[in-house]
Amino acid sequence: MEVSKAAVVGAGTMGSTIAVALISRGVPVVLKDVDQITVNKGLATIERLLKSRVDKGLSGQVAAKQRALVQPAVDFSSFGDVDLAIEAVPESIDLKRQVLQDLDDHCHTETIFGTNTSSLSITQLGAFTRRPEKVIGLHFFNPAHLMKLVEVIPGLETSDETVQVALEFCRLLGKLSVRVEECASFLVNRLFGRYVNEALYILQEGQMAVEQIDEAACDYAMPIGPLALRDMNGADVGLSVAQFNFQEYGERFSPAPLLAELVKRNLLGQKTLEGLYSYDKQTRKRIGSNPFIADILIHLGKLHNSDEKFDVERLFLPMINEAFLVMQEKICEVEDLDPALMAGLGMRKGPLTIASEIGLANCLIRIEKLCKVHGERFRPAPLLRRYVWAKRNSVY
Repeated sequence: MEVSKAAVVGAGTMGSTIAVALISRGVPVVLKDVDQITVNKGLATIERLLKSRVDKGLSGQVAAKQRALVQPAVDFSSFGDVDLAIEAVPESIDLKRQVLQDLDDHCHTETIFGTNTSSLSITQLGAFTRRPEKVIGLHFFNPAHLMKLVEVIPGLETSDETVQVALEFCRLLGKLSVRVEECASFLVNRLFGRYVNEALYILQEGQMAVEQIDEAACDYAMPIGPLALRDMNGADVGLSVAQFNFQEYGERFSPAPLLAELVKRNLLGQKTLEGLYSYDKQTRKRIGSNPFIADILIHLGKLHNSDEKFDVERLFLPMINEAFLVMQEKICEVEDLDPALMAGLGMRKGPLTIASEIGLANCLIRIEKLCKVHGERFRPAPLLRRYVWAKRNSVY
């Protein structure tokens, strides 16, 4: 099946940047939202992004052709000839159910439904339709017109044909198209959650200050530190995701108490201009670590009295351990894991490469030591033990 026309439901930041990714490859797209005002905001985002590309060298004629590929809509009447419909509405199961049922009523029987959910069950979403074999997760990363990764997630009933069409279509968009089996938070966000949560624990233990943790992470492998990212995404969003992962995976995803305290005090990050960092009210740019954090840490108290000294690799050991659990569960192909994390998070090297550089035996020794101090967060993955028993010191 060839996708000759697509639709995006939801004209917010994610929906409009997905639309730009589509028109950049010559794919006509219907952009729908609930009213004309909201659609116009999405069109304005598209216009701004196209103008930015013209400023960087894209010809005005090409930009005009791409702009003409967008068909605005406030209802589903123009969805009859759409081959792929992508829902990019807020992460509400009830809202997504309604959108998928509306698509079911207005699209032709062969239309594939892609959901941009970052955590909800593809199987559950597919069950809301009369065509679960045609429902698939297409998890674009924000901003979708720039980020190279799309996680392609089949549900239990998704057909092999739908999977192949989705994988190939995302490749045609110039994306790294990675098949990920259904699990809570999928691949990249699942591993990312372990990393950010550990940064919060390290901060709460008083080992290092906010800026020092972020600087160490950036020097080691990351484009931006975990605590700066926590502020960018919002502590409230982070807590919701952390609680969801804790519910799904258990103790190793237990949220750092500091996160709930930030939400309680409305220190949500960039959106409130106060979080782990403080932000200038005029420019909204970061101006330094938040002085209130020291008081919060005193209020919470240190988590333990270990003499453990900060080592930047501790940030990545939970991610490495989770990567071995992902391999054990066959969530993705082993060769896709590092490229997905590098494309999705901007890492300079993926967790399996980091593990190989440290040495798998050394990773296991350090994780076991951390487990004695910190408990379930560091219970070693059985597959990591087996690699070490087999005297493999590298994944590759």
